[in-house]
Amino acid sequence: MIIVKGGTLVLSSAIAALLISGFSSQANANQLDVLLLPDVDKSKAELAGVRFIEIKYPQGSPLASLLNGKNERIEFAVNGTSNSTGGSGIEKVILAVNQAILTENKSPIVIENASLRYFATVKGYPDRAQLSYRIDFEPVIAKYVLKKSGENNQPAIVDLEWRDAVTNGQLLITSEKYGTVDINRPIGLVQLLFPELAEKMLGSGAKEIMEDPIMTFERFGLSMKSWHFSFDVTGKQLERYGVFIKGEGATVSIYSIGESSFREGTYLPVEKDTTVTIDGAEINLHASTPPPSGQISIAGYSTAGESDGAEFALVYPESPEFRVLDIFGFQFLVLMVLGVIMAVVTIVVLIKTRK
Repeated sequence: MIIVKGGTLVLSSAIAALLISGFSSQANANQLDVLLLPDVDKSKAELAGVRFIEIKYPQGSPLASLLNGKNERIEFAVNGTSNSTGGSGIEKVILAVNQAILTENKSPIVIENASLRYFATVKGYPDRAQLSYRIDFEPVIAKYVLKKSGENNQPAIVDLEWRDAVTNGQLLITSEKYGTVDINRPIGLVQLLFPELAEKMLGSGAKEIMEDPIMTFERFGLSMKSWHFSFDVTGKQLERYGVFIKGEGATVSIYSIGESSFREGTYLPVEKDTTVTIDGAEINLHASTPPPSGQISIAGYSTAGESDGAEFALVYPESPEFRVLDIFGFQFLVLMVLGVIMAVVTIVVLIKTRK
């Protein structure tokens, strides 16, 4: 039986949320980072899939004999296009992600080319082994502009439905050193290093955890109106992405997720647990996927919109009139209320001291 925990914990105390909001940060690197350029309709995105699995076993068991003292590190990188013929398999990964975005997310964006880095480790101890995985996927995406901007500050429409894509099943990458590895499922690492153990896992209740895809970004599907929203008019964001041109527009709209806020609550890891029997010994597996942490930046003045369940951004060439609460959200309102309360308290204190 698989036990699943995790999701979003909404803080019960508004004051605690206020103190935490905007100051806490995820310990993990961003899992989604992209600057969308409506005038260009092409961007480089950075996505990272991360997973941790702990396997507990009795000391002296067959599994302990196999894994105790192991310290394995697997790392390789590939790149290419959807038409690559180099034999790495990157073209099949690109096609699989494109297909998932088109069929599941109903998004028109297309990945033209991508680089991928796979990093995994196995560390074994007398009573447990720890497996860690990280996939850095950096695709160049295009065709996210649904409508270009027009005269009289008519906004461009930018698609945002692609952001929570999930790629299921195996994704095979071939490297010169390690041969062919299933990078998308945790079992791929075990198949590479311990093929007999992998077979036993897939024949037990561990199958669900070991086949759960790593390239999953579904938690970025939170409504865009609940993402933290801000503007940068300094050009620093464009400089960070290497696209700032002096003398041209420098305004960037920033949507971020994962920092804990009134709208989002506090994100927790998604955890799964199961107990199985392998070689006559009871084995406990615990899988953990870190909380989401990401940023979607859009060059220009934008506001999130929705139509028939599909989310997009309206991006204006010049600054339109935004309401204060649209930009700063509920946090700004709370700060205003607290400011008024503090002012009232100050006045009361001054009156009493004069008496």
